Amino acid sequence: MPQDKRTHYFKFAPVRVLLPSAIMLVLFAGSIFLYLLPSIETTLLKSKKDGVLEITDTVISTLTRLDDMARRGEITDDYARKLGVELLKAIRYGDDDMDYFWVTDLTPRMIMHPYRPELDGQDLSDFRDRNGKRLFAEFILAAEKGKDQFVDYYWQWKDQPDRVSRKLSHVRVFAPWGWVIGTGLYLDDLQQEIAVYRDRISAIFMGILLISSLLSLYIIRQSGLSEKKKALVQGQRERLVRVLQESEERYRTIADFAYDWEVWIGTDKTVHYCSPACQRITGYPQERFFEHPGLIREIIIEDDQDAWDAYLVEANSDRGDSLDFRIKNTEGKIRWLGVVGRSVSGIGGKPLGMRLSFRDITDRKTMEEQLRHQALHDPLTNLANRTLCLDRLSQAMRRAKRRENYYFAVVFLDLDRFKIINDSLGHRFGDMVLTETAIRLTSEMRGLDTVSRFGGDEFVLLLDELSSPGEAIRIIKRVRLRLAEPFRFNGDEVQTTASFGIVLSPVEDIKAADVLQHANIAMHRAKEAGRNRFKVFTERMLETAVDQLTLENDMRRGLGNKEFRVVYQPIMDLSGSDVIGFEALARWDHPDRGQIPPAEFIPMAEESGLITQLGEWVLEKSLATLAEWRRETGRADNIFMSVNLSSKQFARADLDKIVVKTLNKHDLPPSCLKLEITESSIMDNPESSILTLNRLRKVGVRFSIDDFGTGYSSLSQLQQLPVDTLKVDRSFISRMKSDPENMEIVKAVIALARSLDLNVIAEGVELPDQLCSLLALDCHCVQGFYFHEPMPADSARELLEHRTGRTADHTRERMRHAHRVCHDEKNK
Repeated sequence: MPQDKRTHYFKFAPVRVLLPSAIMLVLFAGSIFLYLLPSIETTLLKSKKDGVLEITDTVISTLTRLDDMARRGEITDDYARKLGVELLKAIRYGDDDMDYFWVTDLTPRMIMHPYRPELDGQDLSDFRDRNGKRLFAEFILAAEKGKDQFVDYYWQWKDQPDRVSRKLSHVRVFAPWGWVIGTGLYLDDLQQEIAVYRDRISAIFMGILLISSLLSLYIIRQSGLSEKKKALVQGQRERLVRVLQESEERYRTIADFAYDWEVWIGTDKTVHYCSPACQRITGYPQERFFEHPGLIREIIIEDDQDAWDAYLVEANSDRGDSLDFRIKNTEGKIRWLGVVGRSVSGIGGKPLGMRLSFRDITDRKTMEEQLRHQALHDPLTNLANRTLCLDRLSQAMRRAKRRENYYFAVVFLDLDRFKIINDSLGHRFGDMVLTETAIRLTSEMRGLDTVSRFGGDEFVLLLDELSSPGEAIRIIKRVRLRLAEPFRFNGDEVQTTASFGIVLSPVEDIKAADVLQHANIAMHRAKEAGRNRFKVFTERMLETAVDQLTLENDMRRGLGNKEFRVVYQPIMDLSGSDVIGFEALARWDHPDRGQIPPAEFIPMAEESGLITQLGEWVLEKSLATLAEWRRETGRADNIFMSVNLSSKQFARADLDKIVVKTLNKHDLPPSCLKLEITESSIMDNPESSILTLNRLRKVGVRFSIDDFGTGYSSLSQLQQLPVDTLKVDRSFISRMKSDPENMEIVKAVIALARSLDLNVIAEGVELPDQLCSLLALDCHCVQGFYFHEPMPADSARELLEHRTGRTADHTRERMRHAHRVCHDEKNK
C-alpha cells in the first residue's frame, strides 16, 4: 500500500479515534480475563454455598412451624414428622431441579433419601465413600460444629447410582426431632459453570473486539449517511414512544380498575406498581406501599410472617404459587387474603421481580371455619360431637401407650327419664334441659377435658391427664350432684338424674369406638341397677352384653322355628274346690341350651321389642287351645283364659282390634278372655290406658292387674280402671310368715279388693302355711305349685274333663293337708 494512502487513513478522524480504543480494549480485556478467572471459581462456589444455606434455612423454618403446631396440639407429633419427611422428599432445586435433601437421625440412621430409598431405616455409622471416609459420622460432627459447615466427599451423581462424583454437602441439626438434614452441590456442576463462564467471557471479549472492529468500519462507512437518516430515525422514535405510552396507559387502566390488588415488586424489593384496590383491602393508600415496600410484610400478622417469607422463595419462579394468610388492616380488623404470584421476566429472560395478585377471602374463610366447626360440634349444645370425641379419645389412647403413669377415663352418661320430660313438657323444654346439662357438665370439667354430646340425651366425658383412676370417680360424683339440681325454665321446674358408665385406663389395644361401646354397656348396667348410679366397665359386662345379643338372635330364630310353646297354670276357686281358669305362660325350648327360664328371656324380649311378637303369638295360641277345649269337652264353657300383656303391647293403638279379631277368629265370647296388665304399664300413660281398657271392656273382655302392690297406682286411679281382679304378687305371698309387713300388705290388698268389689287371686302359693294364711284372710282364688304346676295343653284338658270329680277331691285334699300342717305348726 503506498505510503501516502496509509497516511491518509491515519489522518481520517474515525481511524485516529477508534484504533487506539481498540488496542486499549484488547489490552484491558486480556488483563481483566487473567485477573478475574481465578476469583470466578471462589465467588461462584461461595454463591452456591450461600444458596444452599438459604434454602436450608427455609426448610428449617418450615420444620420449626410444624413442630410448633404439634406442640400447640393442632396436629400430632407423628403427623408433623410425616409432613416434614414428605416436604423434604419433594423438594428439588438447582439448575436441573435434581438437587435434593436427605435426613438421618443422630445415631446415624437414615430417615429419608429420595434417590437411595434402600438406605431408609439403615444404620449408617460405618457407611464410607470410595476414599474410605465415614460419611454420616462426618456429617454429624460437622452439623454439631455450626450452621455453616460443609463436608467434602464422593457420592453418586444425583439420581444416577452408576456415576460417582465429588460433592460438597451442608448439614444441619434439627434439634427438636433429633434430625440431621443435609443437602449440597456437586463440584462437577461448579466446574461446568466455571467453564461456561470462561467460554462466555472469552466469547464476550472476542465479540466486543469483533463488534468494535465492525463498528469502526460501520462508523467510517456510515458517517456520510448518518445525517441523512437522522431525521427518519427521530420520526420513528417519536412514533414508537407514542405507541408505548398508549400501551402503558391501556394496561394501567385495566390494572387500576381490577378487583384484585395487583403488586409488582422489583428485584431490589421496591414496589414498581401497586393497584388502587390496596386501599379497599388493607386501608392503606398506594403511596404508602411505594414509599415503604416493607409495609406488605408488616401488616401480616406475626404468626403468618414466616409462611409469607417462605412463600416469596417458593413463588419466585415461572410456575408460581399461592398462599392464604391474615393481615391487620388500618381499622385493626383481621382479614384473610389469598395471593397468587410468579416471577416476572423481561426481554431475554431478564428477571424483573415478582407480580402478586391479592384477593380478600375473609368471607370464604369464615364459611370454611363455620363448616369445620359444624362438622365437629353438636348444633344444639355446641359441644364436641361423635367425630371429635373419637378423635380426642384416639389421641388420649396413643398418649397412654407412650407415657407411663398416664391415666384417662371415658364416661358415658344418659339422663334418666328424659323421655318423660319431652313427652310432658315438649321437645323445646327438652332442648333447654339438654343445653343446660351441657353448661353444667362444661362448668365441672377441667380445661383439658372434653365434653361431647353423643346424641339424644347421651353425653360423653373424656377426663384427661388424671393423677390416678380414683380422681375420675371424684369428678363423676361431683357431676352427678350437679346434674341432680332442679332445672327451672319459664316457670316450670323438673328434676332428673343421670346414669354413668365408666372406662378407666389402661385399656386394651382396641379402637376408640370400642372403648365408647364399653362405657355404654357400663352405663346400661347402671340404669338397670336403679338409675342415678355409676358403674365401672368390666369384661364380664361385655360378655353379658354379647350373651344378650346372642339370646336375642336365637329368640328371633326360635319364634320362626316354633321353639316356643305355651303351658297353662290352673287358677283355683277354693270356695268351690274347682278350676275356674288358666294363665297362659310362654316357655322356650332352646335347641342347644335346653329350657330357658322366662325370667331370662322375657326381660330381653321386652328390651328388644320381640315381646310384641311373642305376646301376640301367646294370645293366638292360648285362645286357639281354649276354643279346642270348648269343642272337645263340655267342661270348659265357663273357663276363662288369662293372658299377660306387655307394656309395649298395651301401648299399641290397635290393641283392641287385634284382640277382637283373634276372639272372632276362634269363635270365642270376649268374657272368656282375661288380659293381665301390670301397674307400671298403666301408670306410663294413665289417660291412654283407661281409653284402651274401656274399649275392650265395652266388648266384654275382662282385666286383671298383675303383680299388684309392686307399682305406684293410687286408689283414685284404681277406681277409674275397668278391672275385675287384683293379683297379689308372689313376692308378698312367699314372705307372709317371715315378714309381718308382707302379711299386712296382703291383708290390705284383699280388703281393698272387697271394698271395690274386685276379685283377688294370690300368685305363687307353694306351701301349706301360705294357703292357710290366705284362707284366714278370706282369699278364695289362688294359683301356684301347691295345687298345680304349669302344664301342657293335653294335661290341662284332662284336668278339665275331671274338674267336678277327681279335681275337686284333689283340691279338697290339698286344703285339708294345709289345715293339718297349719294346725300342727300352731300346736308346736
